[in-house]
Amino acid sequence: MKYDFVKLNEIIELSNGGHILYVYEDTECYVNNAVSYIVSGLEQEHHLLVVDNRELLLLINQKLENILPEEKLAMVHYTDNFDFYKMHGSFDVENIVNHFKQILEPFFKKGISIRTWAHVDWKEQDNIASALKEFEDRADCCVKDTGLVSVCAYHAHTLTVPLQMDLMRSHEYFMTDKELTRSCLYRNTKKTVIFPSLSVQTKMQSEMDLYKQKLDFVHVVSHEVRNPLTVIKAYCSIMLDQSLNANEENLSKIKEIRDYVDVIDNEMNHIIHTEQMLSNDLLWKKELVEPLPVIRDVIEFMTIKARTQNLELQHTLDLQGDEKMYTNKIGLKLILSNLLSNAIKYSYEQSIVTLSVVAAHDKIVIKVKDHGIGMTEEQTRALFKKYGKFNLHKSGLGIGLYMVKELVDHFEGFIRIDSQLGAGTEAIVELPLKQ
Repeated sequence: MKYDFVKLNEIIELSNGGHILYVYEDTECYVNNAVSYIVSGLEQEHHLLVVDNRELLLLINQKLENILPEEKLAMVHYTDNFDFYKMHGSFDVENIVNHFKQILEPFFKKGISIRTWAHVDWKEQDNIASALKEFEDRADCCVKDTGLVSVCAYHAHTLTVPLQMDLMRSHEYFMTDKELTRSCLYRNTKKTVIFPSLSVQTKMQSEMDLYKQKLDFVHVVSHEVRNPLTVIKAYCSIMLDQSLNANEENLSKIKEIRDYVDVIDNEMNHIIHTEQMLSNDLLWKKELVEPLPVIRDVIEFMTIKARTQNLELQHTLDLQGDEKMYTNKIGLKLILSNLLSNAIKYSYEQSIVTLSVVAAHDKIVIKVKDHGIGMTEEQTRALFKKYGKFNLHKSGLGIGLYMVKELVDHFEGFIRIDSQLGAGTEAIVELPLKQ
């Protein structure tokens, strides 16, 4: 069987299958990567052939039994690598390749998709490097011919540098305990792409799936909540219109209620827009946008939000009004509202948040500055790399600045965050204008 592409997991697709050389050092990382590889294969409805020594097979199986139902466990097929690689004799390439084909043939005949994970091992013998190179060259041909996804794992201490380089020539992908990348030595490789390791990707995907579930929940709830919010806001407006003789204290409270209704409604919009950007590729499409009306809309809401937090938002707009950008309105709103929302969230009460938007030559420069709690240098460096949060005492799910970075990069812009712990943060974004 042949495929145009095969999914390694939800993050990576491998064209024409994939031959992966895994050089590991840490046993725990090895087991975690093996489990992640097996689980992602099962999610694609692939069977798994796992060739390893008895000790590691036991560790892998124990982890799988804790997370998989019986019907999935039945799709994982284990083989002792001592027998597989004929370690009672010499490492005979012809015999091993034929044995490999015999194991896979029944699956291919029944049209069952299968991927393999093989811990390569051997007895000491002369010319073992040449034998391993020949074996992996033939395995690579098999992978390309069948569209198979196959991992060949070696412990780092078993490989010399020349042998590892030879093996990288017969594997399109090279993996370590922490990283998965295209092999720079593989023939016909035109791109260099670095991915996190399989276990790290699994964790990332789980966090993203959890976040999307939360977004879906908010999306559903918002439809039930918005109707009463609309009624509350309408009553507030009527009371303000008809309260000519009301005292100032009561009027102030009614205005606060109306402000909080606006904040809740806009926060729901913000979450829904984030959900849409994460799940709908069409919303990443660039179009010609006038930024000034979009920026004014965000400022209007964020001024209300700042007021509810006992803060003041000051802004300066140095735009002519005829500027245009290749972006999209939702994306631009998310960039600006996330930056301002964070500045408000992490500011001290009764302080000032400033926004400056300037059209300079061929770009728009956005600066958001607060005088809040700030961040350490370590937190600033990791700001766009994590889905987590630095401050567990504040609301939010920790996805905002990740989205900002993704959008700024997509719109071919630039972002920098300068922060000092206890002294505040400044975010600077530059986005290109259409000339």
